[in-house]
Amino acid sequence: MHDAAVERLAKIISDPQKSNKGSGGKRFRQDKPQLHIHLGLAEGWFSLILLAAVVYSTIWCVQVVGWVAHLNVLSLTTAFGLLGGVIAAKQDRFSRFSVHVIAVSFGILLAVWQTAGAFYRGDWMAFLAGMRSWFIVVTRGGTGNDDAIFLLFILALGFILAYTSAWLVYRTRNPWLMIVANAVVLLINLNNVVDTGYIVFLVIFLFSSLLLLLRFNLYESMKRWKKQGLRYADDIGWDVMQAGALISIGLLIFSWLLPSGYTDFLASQLWNTSGNPWLQVENTWNRVISVNAGSNPSNHGSFRDTLVMAGNPNLNRDIVFTMQTSGGPQYLAALSLDNYTARDWTTVATNTLPLKPKEAFPSEALLTHTVEQKITVMNPPTVQEPYIFGASSITSTDLPASLMESQATGEVIGWLKRGGGLAPGTTYTVVSAVSSADVQTLRGVPFPADAPKFLPPSSDAPVPATYYNPNILQRYLQLPKGLNPEIQQLAQKIVKNANARTMYDQVGALEQYLRTNYKYDTNIRLPAGEEGVSWFLFKSEKGYCNYFASAMAIMARELGIPSRVVQGYTSGQYDGKKHQWVIRGIDAHAWTQIYFAGYGWINFEPSASFSQFDRPLNKQASLQDTNNSSTGPGAVLPPNLRNGRLEHGLDPGSSFDSGSGATVEDSQALLRQRIGIVLGGLFFLLIVGVFSFGVWWVRLFQRYGLSTQLYGRVCMLAGWAGLQIRPSQTPYEYIKALAEASPQDARVLERLGDIYVRDRWADPKDKNHPRQSGEIAELPMLWRSLQPRLFLYVLRHPYFLRWVPSRLGNLARSIHRRRRVHRLSAEEEF
Repeated sequence: MHDAAVERLAKIISDPQKSNKGSGGKRFRQDKPQLHIHLGLAEGWFSLILLAAVVYSTIWCVQVVGWVAHLNVLSLTTAFGLLGGVIAAKQDRFSRFSVHVIAVSFGILLAVWQTAGAFYRGDWMAFLAGMRSWFIVVTRGGTGNDDAIFLLFILALGFILAYTSAWLVYRTRNPWLMIVANAVVLLINLNNVVDTGYIVFLVIFLFSSLLLLLRFNLYESMKRWKKQGLRYADDIGWDVMQAGALISIGLLIFSWLLPSGYTDFLASQLWNTSGNPWLQVENTWNRVISVNAGSNPSNHGSFRDTLVMAGNPNLNRDIVFTMQTSGGPQYLAALSLDNYTARDWTTVATNTLPLKPKEAFPSEALLTHTVEQKITVMNPPTVQEPYIFGASSITSTDLPASLMESQATGEVIGWLKRGGGLAPGTTYTVVSAVSSADVQTLRGVPFPADAPKFLPPSSDAPVPATYYNPNILQRYLQLPKGLNPEIQQLAQKIVKNANARTMYDQVGALEQYLRTNYKYDTNIRLPAGEEGVSWFLFKSEKGYCNYFASAMAIMARELGIPSRVVQGYTSGQYDGKKHQWVIRGIDAHAWTQIYFAGYGWINFEPSASFSQFDRPLNKQASLQDTNNSSTGPGAVLPPNLRNGRLEHGLDPGSSFDSGSGATVEDSQALLRQRIGIVLGGLFFLLIVGVFSFGVWWVRLFQRYGLSTQLYGRVCMLAGWAGLQIRPSQTPYEYIKALAEASPQDARVLERLGDIYVRDRWADPKDKNHPRQSGEIAELPMLWRSLQPRLFLYVLRHPYFLRWVPSRLGNLARSIHRRRRVHRLSAEEEF
C-alpha cells in the first residue's frame, strides 16, 4: 500500500514534466538549465529567505538606532544589494573582478542618488559641492558635520554588506563568514540602542543564522550523498529543518536563562585605554563623520575640540570617575569653547605651556577659595586630547600637565596630561581656585561698554578691576554671520521684562527664562541646514544641555556680554558609605560661563531640570582661602546641592539615590523592559509555533492521494473538536455525522466524502471514477471553502484542550510503567 502511494505521488509529480516535454522538444530541454540558474536556487528559496532575515535584522537595527535622518531608504538599498549578490554569485559569464566592480559602482551610485534625493531634493551638483566642502574641512584637521555624508556612508556600506553576504553564501560557500560580518554590525548597533526591547533583532538574527547554517550544510551533504550514490528520503530536508528549528529555539531559551555575563575589570581597563587602536579609530571616525542630527553611539562621555548640537547624546550609566573633594561637590570641566559656527562650538588656535607635577599656575581672579579634588578614573571618557578633568580654574595637579591657552586672549581653556590620556585606575589630585564672589559684588561689575577702555598710562599703576581685555571681548563676543536677528530681539525683550539693569541681573534673567520656558529633552533631531540656537529658541523649544548652554551664551553675546560654553561632568551622586562622589556617563554635561571683569569666569546653569549655582549673598564672600565645606561662608555652592542632598539629573528619573541603587522610576523602567522582553519572547514563540504548525499541516498525509489527504485532515480537525471517528463507521456514516454537527457545511462535506470513497475504492478504469470524470479537480476548491470554517469550528469547540492533561498523564504513567518493568527485570536478573 505504501509503495503504491509513493508510485502514485511520483506519477503525479512527473506528469507536468511529460506534458511540457512535447511542446519544446530538444530546444526546450537545452534551455532549462540556463533558466534554472537564473530563476531558481539549487540551495532552495528558503535559504534566500533565511539570508534576507539575517541581513535585514542587522539593517533594521541600524535604522532603529537612528544615526541620521532618512535611514528609511536603507531597506531598498539592501534589497538591491541582496539581489545583485545572488545574481553575481549564480552567473558564470563574467569574471569575479568585473562583477564586483560593476556591483560596487552601482551601489555607490545608488547611495549617491538616494542621499541627494534625501538631503538636496535630487540636486546632484549641490550634493557634490557639499562633499567637496566636507573633504576640505576633514583634510585640514577639522570636524566633518555633514549628515548627508554619513547617510552616504551608511547606504553604501549597507549595499556592500548585503551584496557580500549573498556572495559569501552562494559563491564562496562561507556562510559562517557572512554571519560574523553581520554580527559585528548588529552588535555595534545594539550597543547603541537605549531600549532593550530591540534585542528581538538579535533573536531573529541568531534563529535565522542557525537555520541557514543547518540548511546550507544539509544541502552540501545531499550533494555529496548523490555523488556517492547513497539513498535518502525525499522529505529529509523538511524533517531536518523542523528538528533544527526546535533545537535553535531551545538554544535561544537556554541562553536567555543564563547569567547576563561577566566583565573582567583589568581586561576592560586595557580595552578603554586611550592607546587602544579601536579607540583611536573611533576618535578619527567621530572627527571625520560627526553627526549633527542623528543619534550618537552609547557612551559615557565624548569630548573633542568641537561641541556639536546634535541628536540624542545616548549617555549610559557607566561609572567614569569617583571624587573626594575638600570643598563639596564640584562640576568637573574638561574644555571651554569660544567660537560658534551656527551648528557647533569650536576652539581657535591654542598654545601649550608645560608644567611639572604640582607646579602652580595661580588664578588672577579676585575672591576665590581653594578646593582640592582627589579623582579616581574608572572608565575614561572618549577624548580627542588627554584632558584633565577638574573644577573650574585649575591651579595645579600632581600629574605632568600642559596648559591649553588661547592664542588670541591668553585665557586657559583646558589642561592636558602629558605622556598620554587618563588610564583606568589612575588617581590624581587637582587644586582649583573656585570663585567666592557674592551676588552683590557681581552686580557691581559694569558692562564692557561701560568699563574703562584704556589702561593707566603708568606701567606701575594697578590695573582697574573693572577693566576688560579687548582681546577677550573680541573673542568672546564673536557671532557667526547671518545669525537670526530675532535672537537679539528676544534677549532684549527678556531683560526688559525682568527689569534687569546690571550685567549680572541680565545674565540671570536669560538663565531663568531658558529654565522656565524650554523643556529638557534628549530625543531631538536638528534638521539639516538649520542654525542650532535659532531652531532651539523658536521652533523646537526643547533640547538638552548643548542647546541650553549655547542659547544662553549667544543671547549674552547679543547683549554685549562675553560668554563661552564649557563641557565636562556634573558632580554626580554621593555615595555615603564610601564618602565619595560617583560620576557616571549620564553626568556628562555642558554649561555656560560669563566673564566678569576682575572676577574671571563665573558658572551659570541654564538647563532645565538642573539646579542653579548658588552664590553667597551681600558681602558674605571671604577673601581668604578655605578648605571647609562649600556650605560655609565664602563658598560657591554647586548647582546640585540643596540642604545636603542631591537634586539634579538629566531628567527626574535619571538619578540614583545615594548608595542605595536605582530609584523608583528606574525600577519601573526596568520592569517595563522585562515585561516587554517577556511579551516579545512569547510573541516570537507564537510566530515560530504558527510557522511550525503551518509546515506540519501542509506536509500532513502528503504520501497519499489528494482526496485521502483532505479526508484525513477533515477527520483530524473533527477529532480536535470532539467528533471522533469510530472504527465501526464507514466514511459515508462519519461524513453524515459531521454534516449534522455543522449543517451549513453539509453539502461540501458530503461532496468531498463521496469523491473520496469513489477515488479510494472504485475501479480506476470506470467512467464514474473521479479521475476519469474529472471530479478530482473539484477538491482544491472544496477544501479552500471548507478549511477555514473547520478551523473556526475547532476554535469554538476546543475539545482537544480536554485531553491534553490526560495525554500528559498517560505519558507520565507510561514512563513510570516502563521504569517499573525495567527495575523488576533487573531484580530478576540479580
